[in-house]
Amino acid sequence: MGKSFIKSLVASIAAILLMMTFTACSKGTDQTATIKGLVVKKPVHQPTKMLTLEEMMAAAANGAGGAGAPGAAGGASGGPPGGFGGGSNSTPAVYIDNGKYSAGKSKAGVMTEGKVGVELASGVKINAKEGDVGGIYVKGLGSEYTIADANIELAGDGNFGLAGPGSGASADDYATLTIRNSTITTSGENRNATANQNHSILRVYNSTLTAHGAPFERDITNTEQKKQLEIDGNSRAHVTLSNSYSYFYYCTVIADGWAALSTDGSEGFVYLEANNCTVKTLKAGYGTYADGMCHVYINNSDFDVADMAGIIAGEADITFKDTKAKCGTYFALIHSIGTPAEMSTLKATGGEIATKSPVVLIKSANAEISFDGVKMASESGVLLKSVMSVDPQAAKAADTKGQDVYGIHATFKNMYVAGDIDHSVDKDNRTMTVYLESTILKGAIKDARISINPLSKWTATSDSNVTIVGDIDVSQIDAPSGVTITAVAGQSGTYTLAGGGTLILKKS
Repeated sequence: MGKSFIKSLVASIAAILLMMTFTACSKGTDQTATIKGLVVKKPVHQPTKMLTLEEMMAAAANGAGGAGAPGAAGGASGGPPGGFGGGSNSTPAVYIDNGKYSAGKSKAGVMTEGKVGVELASGVKINAKEGDVGGIYVKGLGSEYTIADANIELAGDGNFGLAGPGSGASADDYATLTIRNSTITTSGENRNATANQNHSILRVYNSTLTAHGAPFERDITNTEQKKQLEIDGNSRAHVTLSNSYSYFYYCTVIADGWAALSTDGSEGFVYLEANNCTVKTLKAGYGTYADGMCHVYINNSDFDVADMAGIIAGEADITFKDTKAKCGTYFALIHSIGTPAEMSTLKATGGEIATKSPVVLIKSANAEISFDGVKMASESGVLLKSVMSVDPQAAKAADTKGQDVYGIHATFKNMYVAGDIDHSVDKDNRTMTVYLESTILKGAIKDARISINPLSKWTATSDSNVTIVGDIDVSQIDAPSGVTITAVAGQSGTYTLAGGGTLILKKS
């Protein structure tokens, strides 16, 4: 084969490539052109005021905002029927009252082993089979107490309410409780392994907490909470309430149903943190929950949950760092429980997420969502989906009175991610804006805004409709042949994209 033939072949290929390029741009556009997007200013969030307990009860009495305060019977916030704290009719095996052991308030004969001192209960063994008998209850500002090497087993249905002396181990009324190297197991409805409330501090190290609840059957509960939260069960392994702080280190937390690490009834502020923990719900339920004005931080932990890793209600936040989550439904469910101005915050940095349902489901809620360097996949093929909530406590669109709400803002950073984004159901009540920062996204987008920084690219895998925010290069958007992207922008025009798909720009 002569050199002249090779040169002719190369020239022919170059001509064909030139013709292909001309054909691709024959609709009057240039593949290197800059698309002028809309200028949209991100709103500034004004945190909503947390109602006092008295205000919420007054609203409930007047028939407003649902049949109960968040977390109370009839509400759809944190858990099964039960209000802010409770179990006051229970008698603990060990009652520590303002730094002193109270024999008169303790249930005699339930503790069979161990020693109870002024500051330490060591090697304690408790086995109670009555629903009104609890484990170790530490109460009062003068109580700074430690439980070490304990084995606590409680059976029987708990009293109405959450937390309190009916729990396996709990702190109350400005107490500080530390648990080390212990095993706490409960069986029966509404029986917490651990609880913390009323300005108290709980720290748990190297311990196993298990709440079996009542014998589990599907549809065992039939409450409004279950319907709104898409879970089942009747007991939580842990709950933090009312201006308290809870910390978990190298713990295993297990619930058969409903909840592992929960919050409820913040009364203004609650903080929960888990570090290097294993969190499981075996048959139903969530891993953790941020109720209104609750702040949850999960670090270097492993979630294997029957339903979702986390639920956020209203003005609250969950932050995951380097956490692996295997979820039977969503990674996170975000829902509204009050005013149209409230906003939920979800942040995940590093780690891995695997879900069967959409990664995040947003029910009539404003949200700030951020994923940074996360490996994620959903069997449903959906990353984000917004829907309308039927919760009577959810904010109604009519309540905005013509004012703009914060909307949904979702950032994907330093990622390669595949999946759809669907805002078609809630589009008339709030906007959704997707920000790609050093990220490649493959998936359809329905009724959302999109902002793409210079190091990012979006490939639509099926027909999509978006609003382009900010200027981008046309090469940053792609679609295969047969797929059309319809986009509102600062200009009009039609592009044949590199993959063969079509981009149609409509000037706003």
